[in-house]
Amino acid sequence: MRYIDNRLLQPPADWQAKADTAYDAVINRGENANDYGTVWRALKDKLADLSHDKCWYCEIKQERSDNAVDHFRPKALYRWLAFKIENFCYSCTFCNSRRTDQDTAITGGKGDHFPLVDGASRSTGPGGEGREQPLLLNPCSSWDPALLDFDDSGRPTARYPDHAERRRKAETSIRFYHLDHTDLIETRRKLAIELNSKIDAANDIYDRVDSGDAGIDRSYAVHVRDLKLAMAERAELSTFAKKVISGRRDLPWIEALLSS
Repeated sequence: MRYIDNRLLQPPADWQAKADTAYDAVINRGENANDYGTVWRALKDKLADLSHDKCWYCEIKQERSDNAVDHFRPKALYRWLAFKIENFCYSCTFCNSRRTDQDTAITGGKGDHFPLVDGASRSTGPGGEGREQPLLLNPCSSWDPALLDFDDSGRPTARYPDHAERRRKAETSIRFYHLDHTDLIETRRKLAIELNSKIDAANDIYDRVDSGDAGIDRSYAVHVRDLKLAMAERAELSTFAKKVISGRRDLPWIEALLSS
């Protein structure tokens, strides 16, 4: 998960009028929000553009997944937010829908779940959601994605295990977004192997860069380029890639790579 600035989304000129009509039908006339699903689906491509077609929760481009517009606060619980842009997230099926990991038999996926901290009151009308204390991390919050971390095997963890509230938010999000699905952990593990291989290859020739051998210089530049691209915003699992590369700070050139 990495921060998504949803303020950058520009809906079509006629979108807000359609959203207002749908809102009136659902809130004032009691109609079913799902009957107006074309309203949020009309923004699917624009939401995808904000993350370079990656799921906002797991950072994967999944061709096998029918990526959808997820309501961060589920429309089943927050009907008045069914047509609010700030409540939309671009999500893959595996983060958005309930699925069982065949290897672990653990069921994950957000579905209509939206847990709050113990004792917190759930909003029952417009405006009240701002006073809630949700346990799910929001990719559109500038702080929330930083609460997630990963171990060397690619398994997601809490970045602040000694802080009870932050740990619980991270662990709850890992479970409900299914960030610990076996396939996803394996994809991260393979990426770590690939990145470490590139780091080792670059480090093997680092001391010979700028020594007059153009072939060495080109080879080193290619390895560094590949590492930078892996951390770029548009790359799959870019947050995890940065974690892996940051873990090699003992090498003299990694810090410069991270800061450039």
